[in-house]
Amino acid sequence: GKSTLMQRIGVYIHEKQIPSYVINLDPAVSKLSYGCNIDIRDTVNYKEVMKQYKLGPNGGIMTSLNLFATKFDQVIDLME
Repeated sequence: GKSTLMQRIGVYIHEKQIPSYVINLDPAVSKLSYGCNIDIRDTVNYKEVMKQYKLGPNGGIMTSLNLFATKFDQVIDLME
């Protein structure tokens, strides 16, 4: 569902030539069906987070997102 939605939004913004940045916030996805400018997987290793903090899949995703959020100022800098 979410990936299909993002793929369709990507096609739409490309067709309409709308300037945009696409950010992947799913650290557990193995393959994206759309291109993104910024990918959480480049910053946070979901499986390592699960091991390090002894978490299950949902806890690993939430902790990965929290870790990424601590670096979001760097994401903003990339987009400016």
